[in-house]
Amino acid sequence: MRIEADQVYFCGTHIVDLEAPFEAYRKLAMDALDRVQLDLPEKGKILLKPNATVLYDADKRIVTHPGFLGGILDALSERGVTSDRMVVADGQSGERPDQGFTWEGAGYLGTMDSRGVELKCLNGEEKRSVPVPGGVVFDAYPLYKEVTDCGFLFNVPLAKCHNLGCTTLAMKNLMGILGRPERHLCTVQEVDKPFESDLWRLTDSGLSLFEDRFYHKLCDVVHALQSLGIPQLCMVDGLVGRDGTAFNEGENAPLGWTLIGTNEVHVDAVGTYLMGLDPTTTPYLRFATERGLGSSRVGEINVVDLRSGNLMDLKELESKRSKKVLMPISRYEEGYYDRFRADGSVVPWRIDEVNKQRIADGLDPISVR
Repeated sequence: MRIEADQVYFCGTHIVDLEAPFEAYRKLAMDALDRVQLDLPEKGKILLKPNATVLYDADKRIVTHPGFLGGILDALSERGVTSDRMVVADGQSGERPDQGFTWEGAGYLGTMDSRGVELKCLNGEEKRSVPVPGGVVFDAYPLYKEVTDCGFLFNVPLAKCHNLGCTTLAMKNLMGILGRPERHLCTVQEVDKPFESDLWRLTDSGLSLFEDRFYHKLCDVVHALQSLGIPQLCMVDGLVGRDGTAFNEGENAPLGWTLIGTNEVHVDAVGTYLMGLDPTTTPYLRFATERGLGSSRVGEINVVDLRSGNLMDLKELESKRSKKVLMPISRYEEGYYDRFRADGSVVPWRIDEVNKQRIADGLDPISVR
């Protein structure tokens, strides 16, 4: 099946457990890719960019599973791509053997070594300044040359929640292609300093200015990548997902799918929906829709079932949705709070900072419920 722009391709499998073996991840990736036509270049590197920011054990569902990456690599090998043309790379927090965060402990080292594929930490690698057409926060981003010069990019996130992003899928996974210090979008950056006194005031979005700028920064990354014209594909590791903060706090949940597509917003909207959340109220998807990067309404997105070859209607898509809502949570002085209230409205991130500002401005604090 030829991949059409803006469509999303679903490949499902049955799972009930909170963990899955390496081979299950590998098989899901290969099953999906066996059903699509890939227009791969004859020359140039094929770059797989996983979510591998903090190298936890892969079964904890904080990093893209090495078995899923292995399945993509094996599918590429079957199509004649030699191992010297494939590379798995991310800009991450680095190995921390004292805390157990290593490429080996995450299962990456053995997976890549056994296939003769290069595994690269992008930290410190050469960068290239890439203009951001229509940028709202950044006019240009430093992207690693490993990305800008590759022949084909696989954006390979996993399906998990995030305290700031709410869901961290294809769009947020692109943060790892940015060089330091610009990569640290979740912090107050130099570009934010002129607005520092207003960052925790609410805007018309109902969120803080800090959040608004963060979501615009994510959209700016997508615009920068698109400007390069690199052939690319998003492919979500959604066999087992995770709720919580995106890091240590959270629980696994069986999902049983992968999504493939070229439009990050559409992939993320469908993935967010399948995780039990409303993509139309998920902040970064709202901003992406307003920026013209795609639609957050799953009813406006063609979703194709790769096993049947048929378009999935909303009823069928709903049947694949997680029965448990994968809820993003954020820390505050009382512990943790859900980013979405029972009525579906969004609670601002860093609510303590927001309420501190509101009290200083003579306004009532906001409740998390």
